[in-house]
Amino acid sequence: MAIACALSACAQKPRAEKLAGIEIGLPDWPEQSRHDDAGNGDLAVADGRGSRVALAWDVDPRPRLTPVAARAAAGLGPAEETPARIAGHDALLLRHGGGATLVWRCDVTRRLFRLGVAGPRAPEIANLAAHTRCHAEPIFANGDVPAAATSALGPTWTFANRGRGSISWTRGDEVLTFFAGQTVPPPRDAQAAEEQAAGWIGAAGLSHPAPEAAEAADGPQAHSALRVRGTAQLDGHPVRWTLLFWNCVPRQRTFTAVVFSAGAPDESALLAARCHA
Repeated sequence: MAIACALSACAQKPRAEKLAGIEIGLPDWPEQSRHDDAGNGDLAVADGRGSRVALAWDVDPRPRLTPVAARAAAGLGPAEETPARIAGHDALLLRHGGGATLVWRCDVTRRLFRLGVAGPRAPEIANLAAHTRCHAEPIFANGDVPAAATSALGPTWTFANRGRGSISWTRGDEVLTFFAGQTVPPPRDAQAAEEQAAGWIGAAGLSHPAPEAAEAADGPQAHSALRVRGTAQLDGHPVRWTLLFWNCVPRQRTFTAVVFSAGAPDESALLAARCHA
């Protein structure tokens, strides 16, 4: 990517932009969108003739970026994949019909980034990457973390903690965690949900996740959801977990929640999430 950037013949000098603790050089084109929010935001410019550059980000508590998560974040199926580096982070470059998307996770701010280009006049994505700093400033945003309806959760559950991009409740040996919503698309089907589950199980503090089954289910606040069940380990001890993915149409966010315990986890607790008013 460094060689490609050096050989790139950019017709325009990049226009420096800074928002939400991010620095980037973009073509001097009209803005299509700008959401200057540290937790969930985006910036897009277009030339009006079919070329576009867009950067989007979300809080992401998952411990690392996997190829499965990168493709899902870009809203892509199979694509030409190339390992890359940006701002000191490992990234995945996905080339697809008419464009390219660079996906990476910033370990400093715990955010998931997608930088995409499309169209005949779009600059080489390596040149954009060379002008991008995703942690120009310290960021402590928590993202759109759902609240828990105490009437639905019941009095036996106790608030445990609020982490970066998550909130947790406990009851005995059970742990319930709601994660911040993201603007990435939800899993397309049960198989995709099963493939994406491992990263979120890691974010819940578990290791060695082993999904066993995935299916359509009812989600919180009457949203349609995909449910995945499986096993994992917590400090070397076996546990069982249930995870939900759902798309909140009013918020335009994909939400994830997981509950686990040594025995059968209380799946009804997942429905206590309130992702919109």
